[in-house]
Amino acid sequence: LTEWLATRRELTKLSRPFLAAHAERSDAEALRQLLAPTQTAGLAALLADHQLIDVLRRWPAAWDQQRLVEALRPLAPRLYSIASSRKRVGEEVHLTVDELRYQAHGHSHLGAASGFLAGLAEGDLAQVYVEPNERFRVPADPSRDIVMIGPGTGVAPFRGFVQERAETGASGRNWLFFGARHFNRDFLYQAEWQDALRRGELHELDLAFSRDALESPHRDARASAGGPHDGKIYVQHRMRQRGRELYGWLQDGAHLYVCGAIGMGKDVHGALTDIVAEHGGMGADAAHDYLSTLQREGRYARDVY
Repeated sequence: LTEWLATRRELTKLSRPFLAAHAERSDAEALRQLLAPTQTAGLAALLADHQLIDVLRRWPAAWDQQRLVEALRPLAPRLYSIASSRKRVGEEVHLTVDELRYQAHGHSHLGAASGFLAGLAEGDLAQVYVEPNERFRVPADPSRDIVMIGPGTGVAPFRGFVQERAETGASGRNWLFFGARHFNRDFLYQAEWQDALRRGELHELDLAFSRDALESPHRDARASAGGPHDGKIYVQHRMRQRGRELYGWLQDGAHLYVCGAIGMGKDVHGALTDIVAEHGGMGADAAHDYLSTLQREGRYARDVY
């Protein structure tokens, strides 16, 4: 049972069918009410912030092993970008993992995959497979410039991109936008990026550390100068600051890549639209069409989650 629950069944993401089956086995009228057609908002909130263990603690019920396993969904794969190039690291595969750890309902919780990976010791085995992403690759033409926008763990594939381009002698330039909360503890691969700059493998590096900017004594002056009024600096703000150069790269044929959270992806796309409109001398609709053309040509790729 432990093997099945730990490696084959979804324990951190609830489903309505499981809650319905659990309600039949418990005396919890409140749970049954949440499953009513009129309670969609309450049910959505429960599904979003409860794990299996939370439901079992809150509404105890009698389950036998077989029925419990059958009621749970199969474990869905968690996909991670490969953060390395085989040409540089050989048979190794590097991942960039941010362990999800939080308190909820009076107990500690872990992310299913990140908690598992963080708990592995050297020599332990894990079941993995490679899922190719044909749309998110370095340009076939090594002379093309690339612009990479990857805050947080979204920077993972771009570490591999820079390694790949360096190992193959690509002549195109590499520009990275990276963001995180704090410079001191969240600057992923800091030493590697600095070394890549010195070696000429990375040509432009723009950084945004949102909480450091918030704590800066110059935040009010920055806001009055056109920066964000809440004091936080994100990658989209750095993009706007470098808008003229960024648009120039795109006009010269650069490929553009965005990786990270869905919300970030929307903000970055909005910034790109504004940049193209401003520096391309066009309206919002024309800027939207410009980016759509880049996507159709395979020059604007997004991997957001």
